Amino acid sequence: MNRIRFRWPEGKTYGELISVDLEAQYFAKMYYPDEDIDLESGEIYSLGKEAMSSGLEKLLDVLDEYNVKATFFVLGAICDQYPEKIKEIRARGHEIGSHGYYHENLANMTYEEQKQVITASKKRIEELTGSAVKGFRMPEGEITEDTYEILKEAGYTYSSSLSDNDIPYIRSNGLTELPIHWELYDLPYFAYTFDPTIPQSQGRSSNANDVLANWMYELEGARRFGTLMNVQLDPQAIGEQGRIFILEKLLKELCSDETAWIATGEEISQYAETTGKE
Repeated sequence: MNRIRFRWPEGKTYGELISVDLEAQYFAKMYYPDEDIDLESGEIYSLGKEAMSSGLEKLLDVLDEYNVKATFFVLGAICDQYPEKIKEIRARGHEIGSHGYYHENLANMTYEEQKQVITASKKRIEELTGSAVKGFRMPEGEITEDTYEILKEAGYTYSSSLSDNDIPYIRSNGLTELPIHWELYDLPYFAYTFDPTIPQSQGRSSNANDVLANWMYELEGARRFGTLMNVQLDPQAIGEQGRIFILEKLLKELCSDETAWIATGEEISQYAETTGKE
């Protein structure tokens, strides 16, 4: 059961990526991709605004406490609306990647429309932070083979978008993929608003202890099978006062494990390109 499928750095048996999707009010596009979301008022706007203030600060403080560097996948629109927050994230030493511009569903776009979104987001982030953008996470919805070709042409080196594996791998066009998994994403557990209705059945929020238990089982699986545990966080979920402890307890466990390689997306992708192998 412990067959080696990926060789992590010496002394490490599995990888850990703490990734953050920074979407503010645009997260509603995940549930209503074809609707215009009111971005200046209402529950969605208030929730997104709070996430970019108190939620984000809690998240950043916990990462600082455990000296963990994360990868933030940021919308271009967030750079426009919260430029000082993006600068702060970069100043604290975290990597910043692209997450589209307005949380678009790229699969519904033409080649040229996708290219405009992908290149514009990268350019906006680089202008604001002064650092090259290497990583991309698709906005909610679907992407196409065209997307990967555009990413390569635009200068991205890796994607963290698909759920088709549990270890890093190199795509045919040379881009590295750092797979994600729905059960390691906090927002679907906790997202809840009345207007628009999220979730449509109004069946959440989840018990925080249950979510932590799920993640601890995933951590044990990563240890046993030598995989990549790619945790997806959103400040409006994990940044709430009753939920931030989930991240604290997870990081406490990870940072006490000398066999865990906790790294940014760029670090993991660079390693996979040169050293890691199935």
